[in-house]
Amino acid sequence: MKNFTLSLFILLKLPTGVFAQKQITAPSIDVHVMPMALAFPDPSLRIGVEYMTAGRWSYGLTLGGGLNVLGLHPAPWNSLRSRKYNMMEIRPEVKLYWLRRKNTGWYVATEGVISRVHRALGKDNHYLSDSTQLSFDGSTFHKNKAGFVVKVGAKFIVPKKLTIDLYTGLGLAKTNVRYTRIENPQEVRYDPFFEGENFFPGRKWTPLVSFGAKFGLLVWQKLE
Repeated sequence: MKNFTLSLFILLKLPTGVFAQKQITAPSIDVHVMPMALAFPDPSLRIGVEYMTAGRWSYGLTLGGGLNVLGLHPAPWNSLRSRKYNMMEIRPEVKLYWLRRKNTGWYVATEGVISRVHRALGKDNHYLSDSTQLSFDGSTFHKNKAGFVVKVGAKFIVPKKLTIDLYTGLGLAKTNVRYTRIENPQEVRYDPFFEGENFFPGRKWTPLVSFGAKFGLLVWQKLE
């Protein structure tokens, strides 16, 4: 019983001890890019800003845009291409740094995800049932998504001005996928394998897997 009581006391005191460590920080603002987003199924150019307070909290906002040129080339996992492509996304984020030093910080974060995708497709197909799919010569594709991701990560300030933010996380989103103006539709047999979320029309809850690296530049830092 004594061992149990001692263990419980240590577990309860551990978070307090970690957060009570002296924080060597100064408020700052950095602007960053996320290059890996260019290789995602819905590619975008992401640019963001993060304001780090003098304490453990920081607040960020990332904007993304998918240009037509990003959807014209076939992705490595898909031999098809879009005739036209555009995409917009907004990602607000709040971070809590449980350990932060002058040039290093470890954090947990919550990121909101709001996005809209529009494609004009050529020859393609989408899901009908576990044994059939709809094949077509062309269509208009729309997708709206709203959700959130819980992340863990680490941020480093490389000599003076450069920042590197590495993260991973999981989340959930409500997605609405629609195919309209379908040209020459044909129902064909379907052999199920692994398919992305764009393949399944309709409203549904989908898991979000987040990982990547942000590279930035400190544009302002309060003098200590």
